[in-house]
Amino acid sequence: MRTRHISVIVYEDVLLTALSSTVALLTGAREAVIRSGRPAPFEIDLVSVNRNDVQLRFPVQFHCAKTLGEDFETDIVVVPPVNTDDTEIDNLLLKYNKVISWIAEKYQRKAQIISLCTGAYFVAECGLLNGMPATSHWGAIDDMRKRYPLVNFRPEQVVTQSEAIITGGGGFSALSAVLYFIEKTCGKEVAITLSKYYALDYGRKSQSIFTIFSGHRGHNDDDIHQAQTFIENEFKADISVDQIAGRVNMSKRNFIRRFKSATSLNPIEYIQRIKIEAAKKSLEAGESNIAYVTYDVGYNDLKTFRTIFKRITGLTPIEYRNRYNTETLAR
Repeated sequence: MRTRHISVIVYEDVLLTALSSTVALLTGAREAVIRSGRPAPFEIDLVSVNRNDVQLRFPVQFHCAKTLGEDFETDIVVVPPVNTDDTEIDNLLLKYNKVISWIAEKYQRKAQIISLCTGAYFVAECGLLNGMPATSHWGAIDDMRKRYPLVNFRPEQVVTQSEAIITGGGGFSALSAVLYFIEKTCGKEVAITLSKYYALDYGRKSQSIFTIFSGHRGHNDDDIHQAQTFIENEFKADISVDQIAGRVNMSKRNFIRRFKSATSLNPIEYIQRIKIEAAKKSLEAGESNIAYVTYDVGYNDLKTFRTIFKRITGLTPIEYRNRYNTETLAR
């Protein structure tokens, strides 16, 4: 098997921890394969946008072997995440339009793409994710869904692969995508060894437990904003979709259609998310009585609460309490 070439893109606004961790994992995998007596599976180059020395927002500078302007072939392109929030994305996509066109060009020349966390913005902007499953940071998914409606975003997933594109979830969970690539390229034993060495949760499939539901407010429908406010204030009561639709003077059918268009959730799902977010906060704050939490957030049936809680978070209420109860952690 020939040695493949990996290009890790470095730019001023890259997330430092993700970039350095990715390079460390890839380098560790390469060295492990060589130590086992096999040929190097890949070579790793840092590739900058304009100049070889890249000064990040932090007091850290990277020296890159290549720039995007040079003519070279590569087999794998790694796109690390952006160190920003969605309010700056328009400016950053314009600032790094050269990165976007370069990714598209390399993909057309048969390079594999690995997108980590919000690096998915660059890949989606190319149109390469259209019609494909993809994941990213859960906090960016609402914005991405509006920008790229043809992409099948799966925010609960830690890793997706379709054709020659791998995408990774949010924050450090994106490193699961790097481990996934290492397993496919260097073998499962190497991936497991590295996950143990770096204390990474190998094989995690869901990032739902990290999600903080913030209400999907990034739209301009004032009537739906009003309905959301009503739900957020009254979720502990037994409110119905008919009642909420009446508050904003809409028919039930029209309300459901507009609500889902604005928030990407139907009203029942939205109510469930609000209730479960309140339950999570209660469990995190030290409440240990699951029955009390169930009734406090407006559920009358423990089984229903447990089912919905696990579907949204990936954990049972007891598992979530045991993992995130701050009073227990402080002991």
